[in-house]
Amino acid sequence: MKAKKILPVLLAAALGMSVLGGCGNAIDGNKTGATLNGEEVSLGFMNFMARYQQAVYDGQLGTMFGSTMWGQDLFGEGTDMETSVKNSVAENIQTLYLLEDHMADYKVEITEDELAKMDEAAGKFIEGNSKAAIRQLGATKEYVKEMLRLNTIQVKMRAEMDKEVDTEVSDDEAAQKTISYVQVNNQSRTDDDGKSIDYTEEEKEVLRQDVEAFAQSAADDFTAAAETAGYTVTPYSYGADEESLDASVKEAADKLKEGEVSEVITTDTSYYVVHMDSLFDEEATEKKKEEIVTTRKNDHYTEVCDGYKKDVKFELNEEEWAKVKFDEFFTMKQVETDEAEHNHDTDDADAAEGAEDGTDAAEDAEGTDAAEDAEGTDADGTDAAEDTEDGTDAAEDNTDAQE
Repeated sequence: MKAKKILPVLLAAALGMSVLGGCGNAIDGNKTGATLNGEEVSLGFMNFMARYQQAVYDGQLGTMFGSTMWGQDLFGEGTDMETSVKNSVAENIQTLYLLEDHMADYKVEITEDELAKMDEAAGKFIEGNSKAAIRQLGATKEYVKEMLRLNTIQVKMRAEMDKEVDTEVSDDEAAQKTISYVQVNNQSRTDDDGKSIDYTEEEKEVLRQDVEAFAQSAADDFTAAAETAGYTVTPYSYGADEESLDASVKEAADKLKEGEVSEVITTDTSYYVVHMDSLFDEEATEKKKEEIVTTRKNDHYTEVCDGYKKDVKFELNEEEWAKVKFDEFFTMKQVETDEAEHNHDTDDADAAEGAEDGTDAAEDAEGTDAAEDAEGTDADGTDAAEDTEDGTDAAEDNTDAQE
């Protein structure tokens, strides 16, 4: 699991927040958390941003890993999760303020109406949570409003940057083949007690003969033959840039004509049999085109933001920032809502696609959004407000947070 850069998550949709344990927030919010070209960012605001992100992860991963996850290296970065998330939050606070500094580059503005909606949303968030939850988050109305303001700027800036990207992708660049394959482990099996038993060389040979018999019977109906043999069929689409498929499997697949079945392919761990479903899968190719455009937009956004960071001085107050701890554990309660389709995920790959007028801050919100698309906690930003029109939608029916 690898951490990505985290941008502030929107006020929640369909989740309620409660606090388990803890004695409250002990940091001095009036202290300086960081400076950007000499301009101070308060420790209080940075603490809120970090604790809010913590609450998202607690709701997202807490049931799987528990409250001890913050001391584990879940992101594979050689440091504990708390440090990884705090590093990402600090870096993205820098990015957000730099985006604000460059609003004029893209003629981006925040309207008075949008600010009013943010103010209303922030007020409802504070009023809708228990004092215990607000204390643990280190939240104030101004901090919540600032998060929404910066997030709205990010959404608008990203939308304008996306317009600069070439969205034309040729069939040749995106062309996808689709295969179906059967994979049979040739190293070990699991016995009735759940133990792994290594195959003997004799057993491997018998296994291979079984797979060869399947391959010979699969020419007419690959799926039916696999079902008869007790094998699982896996569909897979790939293109010229394929890297995940085993090289020997790809090489064998590329020699097949449409409808043909390969001979048994032997790798270090498995036997494979491949069926060529389509030499040019139109649906998979269109999906690949979308992925290519998304990658172009991500790369362009990163390039622009990295350019903003050149020749600027961002300094963390390491001593005070170290006092921000994820000691208390937040839990999320699922609440039925008609807004379940709102996908406030944290993937910068999807951030603000098509956004027009700011951030939709969780209609009928009930707490902090547990950031869908939690695959490996791949959080590269906020999938904020696609196709929204009126700034920050106040978080109605907000969090019923309990101690």
